[in-house]
Amino acid sequence: MNTDVAPIESTTRTQAPQALDDLPDGVVSLSLAGIIEGVNHAFLRMTGRTSAEILHQRLDTLVAEEDMMCLIGFQAMFGDARVEDACVIFTAPDGARRPLIVCSTKSRDGLRVLMTTRAPGTLQRELASTSRWAADEQDRAHALSAARDALAEKNDALRVAQAELGRAYGALQDEMKTRERLEHELRLAQKLEAIGQLAAGVAHEINTPMQYVGDNIEFLGRVLAGVTGYLTAIHEAIGGEATGSLAELRSSIAATQKKSRIDYLMREAPKALRAAQDGIVHVSNIVRAMKSFAHVDSDDMTGADLNRAISDTLIVAQNEYKSVATVETELGQLPEVVCFVGKLSQVFLNLVVNAAHAIADAKRDTPGLIKVTSRQVDDCVEVTVSDNGCGISEANRHRVFDQFFTTKEVGRGTGQGLSLARRIVMESHGGTLSLESELGVGTSFCVRLPIAGRVASAAA
Repeated sequence: MNTDVAPIESTTRTQAPQALDDLPDGVVSLSLAGIIEGVNHAFLRMTGRTSAEILHQRLDTLVAEEDMMCLIGFQAMFGDARVEDACVIFTAPDGARRPLIVCSTKSRDGLRVLMTTRAPGTLQRELASTSRWAADEQDRAHALSAARDALAEKNDALRVAQAELGRAYGALQDEMKTRERLEHELRLAQKLEAIGQLAAGVAHEINTPMQYVGDNIEFLGRVLAGVTGYLTAIHEAIGGEATGSLAELRSSIAATQKKSRIDYLMREAPKALRAAQDGIVHVSNIVRAMKSFAHVDSDDMTGADLNRAISDTLIVAQNEYKSVATVETELGQLPEVVCFVGKLSQVFLNLVVNAAHAIADAKRDTPGLIKVTSRQVDDCVEVTVSDNGCGISEANRHRVFDQFFTTKEVGRGTGQGLSLARRIVMESHGGTLSLESELGVGTSFCVRLPIAGRVASAAA
């Protein structure tokens, strides 16, 4: 029996076995000198060439000079070694680089090299198909054995890769947990820093109403003393303990009434009481707002009233802006938003304080304006904080969200506020934080949040 491997394809392809052309992998027959003696349709398709361009050419003519290194290890196929899953980068006529995974083995008679090619990522390997080139049972058995050995080696390599992947995945999980912990600690640190910076202002905001509460209580004490004296005089007159005529008693009571300023006290007492009540309500609102701002979110999002969060933030930050700006609010009807409301309160505070600082930096002769609006837009809520302060230069607009970037002097900013705000909005809530600004005119920050929360937004 003749054991020579017949050429796979002549220049006219009249001798090409139909079975080889039906294979999804490329098949090439090479002489020991590296001359291409036969190819199938799949190899022509993979390299973008015709049979006339390939047949009787050296294999290395299909590889660009800069990719020639990939052939060095592949030269082993012309010795006794079998090549498994080598990567050879072929060059198409248009110059495109086409990497292919190549396997090869010698024919049984040792006169030819049989080579198969497939695109990277193709799991199927049909080395056994090389047995079709063989003329006897021994060649087919040799090809089948080569395929089995290659499959066993690939399985071993796959197990090693899976183990490495498992270790890498575990390391990645540890890295993500560490990052989440550090970011959580950073948020808490900045919140504590903000509370510390606001403490003096909040103390002042509490002290002022408490002062007039105290003054009004003192006044009400005088009212009580005056009324008590007046009632005592009447009691003496009614009880007959006083001497003199009725006219004298009336005159004495009238004198006591005038001396005690009963009419004035009775007229002013209700006003003082209402003022004291207003002061207590004001202090109560400040304490509630501060408590809400200092609240640490749970691990799960909950439905929250963002308008309430905005109002509380403005109360807490009042001492930061009241000397430089007035605040206008235009809060629309909003549904409850599934969110971490404590984190968002911190975002709103950062934006309001930045607006106040921008207005102060503009050195205006008249108070500036901070406008806070909220509205529902489709399945999202938008909160906008605008100011007519100094604005942001075009060169700095793309950097304002960078960590540690700040244009403020030492003591007024660390460059963390807007960076942290953006991470809270985007990473924790699946929203967006954008800005529009014009130097010398003002700045507007817009927070856009999905109403249903981050998970629903991602699923959509």
